[in-house]
Amino acid sequence: MVREDRRAAMETALEQLATLLTENDEVTVIGFSRTPRLLADSLPGSQAGELPNLINQTASEGGTNLDQAITLASELALRHKLDGAQNRIVLFTDGAANLGNADPERLSEKIESLRQQSIAFDIAGIGTTDLNDNLLSELARHGNGRYYLVGENTSSTFAKQLAGAFRPAAENVKVQVKLNPDRVGNFKLIGFEKDRLKTEDFRNDSVDAAELAAEEAGVAMYQIETLPEGSGEIGEVSVRFRQTSTGSMVERTWTIPYDPAAPSLDQANPKTQLATLALLVAQKLQGGPLADAINLKDHAPTIATLKKLYASDPKTQELLSLVEALK
Repeated sequence: MVREDRRAAMETALEQLATLLTENDEVTVIGFSRTPRLLADSLPGSQAGELPNLINQTASEGGTNLDQAITLASELALRHKLDGAQNRIVLFTDGAANLGNADPERLSEKIESLRQQSIAFDIAGIGTTDLNDNLLSELARHGNGRYYLVGENTSSTFAKQLAGAFRPAAENVKVQVKLNPDRVGNFKLIGFEKDRLKTEDFRNDSVDAAELAAEEAGVAMYQIETLPEGSGEIGEVSVRFRQTSTGSMVERTWTIPYDPAAPSLDQANPKTQLATLALLVAQKLQGGPLADAINLKDHAPTIATLKKLYASDPKTQELLSLVEALK
C-alpha cells in the first residue's frame, strides 16, 4: 500500500485484530502485490502484535494479483486446518484485482470450494476508492464470510465486527417472512437480492447461511401495502439457526401484528431508526422509482436526534452525514 492513510488504517485494523487472538490461536501471514509471498507461518496468537510490522515488509509493486494470493492462502489454510476451530482467511486489500486471472466466477468457485471444506473467507477493503465493492462483497458471500470497509474513521471498530465472525453465537442463520394475503396486498423486500434463498431451503440445513455474534443484529426491511378492510395479522417471521454452544438447530416464530395506527419512524428505537436510514440511503443511491419516492428531508428531526445520541460514534456520524448530503 503506497498511501500513508491506507497504511495507517491497515495498521490500526491489524492492531485491533491482534486483540482478538490468544496463545491458542495461530496466524499465517501472506503479503501480496504482483506476487504473493509468505511472511509468517503459524505465528502464535500471543505474538499477533507483530502483524503491522510484518505487513509493512510487503512493498507495493503497482498491481493486485488476487488470484495468486487466494491460491497460496488456500494451500496454507488447508494445510493448517484444525477440526473444531474457526478456520478463516482474512483478505486485506486496497485495490481492484487487476493482475492474474481476475474472472469473478472463477474466483468465486475457488472460495466456495474453501467454504465446503469448512474454511471461511472474510475481506477487509482498505480505503473507499479503487475498490471493486461488487466483486469483493460477492467473494465474501461465497466464502460464508463478511466484507468490511476499513477507512480512517472505521479501523478502530474493525475488531468488534470481526469478533462476530471469530466468535459466532449462531451459525447458519436464516429468516423467513410469510405475509398474510388477506391483510397485505403488494410488498417488496428492499435489498438482499443476492442473499435470498429458495423457500424450501429454509429448513434445508445443508444450505449454508449467515453467522451472528451475541451482540449483533440483522435487519431486513419490507415495503408493504396493507389492506385496511382485510382480515388477520400482517403475517409471521421465523428464524432458524444452529446454536454454537450445543450444535443443535433452533427454530422460532413470531406473529407480525397488524396495527391500523402503526407508529412512525421517529417513535422507533434508535437502532431501528439507524438501520432504516441506512436502507433508505442505499435505495436512494441505487436509483429507480422507489428512490424517487424517498424524501430524506422528512426524517430531519430523527437525524438530528441520532446525531446527538451517537455523537461519539464516528461510523454512525459518517452515515448520518451521508444522509444529510442526500437530503
